[in-house]
Amino acid sequence: MEQVFQEPVQLSKGINLRELTSEMEFQIDVDFQNRKTEMFINGDDDLFPEMGDEDDSDGEDTLRNIEETTKKMMLASPDYLSFEELGANMIDCMSTGDVKMLIIEEGKGPLVPVDSEVTIHYAAYWEKAVIPFDSTLTMNMGAPKRLRLGTGKIIPGLEIGLTMVKGPQARLNLLVQPAAAWGPRGVPPRIRPEPALFVIVLYDVKDNYAATRFNDLPMAEQTKYEVTLRTVNALRADAKELYKKKKYAKAIKNYQQAISVLCLSRPGTADEEVDIKNNKVNAYLNLAVCYYKMNKPKHVLNMCECLDRLIDTEKHCKALYYYGKAHEMLGKTEMAIKYYKKALKLEPKNKEIGKILADLDTKTKDFAVNEKAMWLKAFNSEVPATNAVYDVDATFQSDVLDMCQSLAGRSEFAKFDLPVGLTKNEVDCIKGIVSDFGCLSVDVSGEGRNKKVCIVKKIV
Repeated sequence: MEQVFQEPVQLSKGINLRELTSEMEFQIDVDFQNRKTEMFINGDDDLFPEMGDEDDSDGEDTLRNIEETTKKMMLASPDYLSFEELGANMIDCMSTGDVKMLIIEEGKGPLVPVDSEVTIHYAAYWEKAVIPFDSTLTMNMGAPKRLRLGTGKIIPGLEIGLTMVKGPQARLNLLVQPAAAWGPRGVPPRIRPEPALFVIVLYDVKDNYAATRFNDLPMAEQTKYEVTLRTVNALRADAKELYKKKKYAKAIKNYQQAISVLCLSRPGTADEEVDIKNNKVNAYLNLAVCYYKMNKPKHVLNMCECLDRLIDTEKHCKALYYYGKAHEMLGKTEMAIKYYKKALKLEPKNKEIGKILADLDTKTKDFAVNEKAMWLKAFNSEVPATNAVYDVDATFQSDVLDMCQSLAGRSEFAKFDLPVGLTKNEVDCIKGIVSDFGCLSVDVSGEGRNKKVCIVKKIV
């Protein structure tokens, strides 16, 4: 019997942690090793080709890749002589000393809430090891792992450490004793009953219950700037996720609640006041976007009007853009063009606004031609025509005439630039046709190849 325990005993059936920590009996088959040996000795050689000559290079490559990846992802084990020496430079997260923490890079926000959802990468090491025995890098196709805190699904030491750091965008090391990890017995054979070092990168924090906690606070706490900012950031992050899923109505509720929280805030400094104002502007803009997606132009206008009370929208491109969108949806094309032009003036390189204006211009031209024809027919008039004969083709004359009719039908100032390089006959043809329209004129500048010709619609 003693010979059986000289080597590790392999269980014929797997066990879980609950069975391991409860009272249960193990039965050991003392002949198992002998039968196992006989199986390999008497087995068919064809089932195990070249097993004796198997190269270990694949395993070594895998370990090397893991080591390189941990360094690249800033999850490599730090240099130290012992865990005792490493722990001396850490702070205690528990009075028992079972969890110690060293913050490598502080996060940007508040402390991670105890019931939040975090996105992390981690690598866990035994003492003096350079290859982690556990890591998120080997899970989920190497993507960061999302964990919900407060559910009891991760080891206590890791959860305690995460809730004592500011996030997101934080880096920290946790030295966790067995009592705060997998228990004093560990989970053999993979998990030893020894301390473990967790190297952690915290990427994101999602506070799902911020609004609920805010409602439970007394009024004095609700008005604090820090509480306001934490709650609004959580509501906005949740709204963004809902928007991505096209759940616009639910996103709207979050943004509306964020505005309510912001209105309760009592900032203590000028900078805090500016920050609260900027958050309100962002909330109203996001509401305008959601209402636009839901095809509610009047609500979009309401949000833009709310922005008018906070900022000078004449200097805000996005506000002008959504003013234009709302008017366009309501069929008020001229008003839409007016706001789009103002927005484009603030951001001349904005291709999206430029394309919208070009499309609206085409629609307006078509509408103007049809409207002109309708009025001429109503008054029994004929389209102005020229009797002069020019040395140009009929298509050119027809195009110029159509363009003049379109410009003459507009109610506002307009200018149409013609292509450079027109011949003298073509310019004379244009002047002749334009002269039949009292509200149009021809502007010519430059000479030769640099000659520029444009037709101007004057406001009568």
